[in-house]
Amino acid sequence: MLNVLLTGGSGFIGKNFIEKYGSKYNIFAPSSDEVDLTKIREVSEYFEGKRFDVVVHAAGKSDGYTGSVVEADNLIMFKNVQYESILHGVKKLLVIGDAADFDRKRPLENIREENFGESIPQEGYGLGRYLITMLARKDKISTVLRFFTVYGKYCDVGASKTMELIARGVTGKKTAVIEKDREYSAIYADDAIKVIAAFIDNDFGKGEYNVASDISLTFSDVARTAKRLAKKELRQVDIVVQSDKPDVCYTANVEKLKAVMPKLKFTAHSTAIKQVFEHLMKHKSQAKPKKAEK
Repeated sequence: MLNVLLTGGSGFIGKNFIEKYGSKYNIFAPSSDEVDLTKIREVSEYFEGKRFDVVVHAAGKSDGYTGSVVEADNLIMFKNVQYESILHGVKKLLVIGDAADFDRKRPLENIREENFGESIPQEGYGLGRYLITMLARKDKISTVLRFFTVYGKYCDVGASKTMELIARGVTGKKTAVIEKDREYSAIYADDAIKVIAAFIDNDFGKGEYNVASDISLTFSDVARTAKRLAKKELRQVDIVVQSDKPDVCYTANVEKLKAVMPKLKFTAHSTAIKQVFEHLMKHKSQAKPKKAEK
């Protein structure tokens, strides 16, 4: 059984991964109270005396519930984990990233891995993710799995437009407001963790991989599906699109991923949305945004 260090185990992707693969791998998932990843001494002490075959770095740091991210801390966390992984002979470091390392001010349509670096993000979070990707390129063990949008159970509805729209169908008698419709790439959490597990188990080669379904979504697609599901539960949802002008596309080219995982079958978005809806119906507290931590 492989020893896997998972940072960010209490987060959305981490929870799903542990739930699905906790019996397949020997997973170490220290909390932030156990190890402050921004402090190299604590990271070093945690690595000491342990042998990790793979490190999955999914941790991210945010400033309260404002959604603003402490970019410097995220960069420091990765650098500390990267350094100790190399020092202790870890063979594989999987960096769970997102498309913020591309410049979001530019249209992102059918974006390929080789488009990285054509324009450097100027806003703090994107610049931080860009620098992490650049650092990952420098070593011999890191692979960046670039998720564009992930949705599924345990995802905070206050941090995801996709989840917010699905949750409208659960709460009912609500208006699903879409400021601007957008076409975007997304992947269901169940598929996302399958990809992570496949990269743990196989040698697909170091580098960067866009990770998303090969079928894109639109906000209106999600809202209509949520409205249909809500109607079956005798709940009413109205959909309001405030602007006729669509937002910029946000789609990924996933040919590189499909080349190394040709048998991967993505869950249809309609099926995935239905499963998320059913989960939220059973756990209605999760259909509300998480409260700010004091």
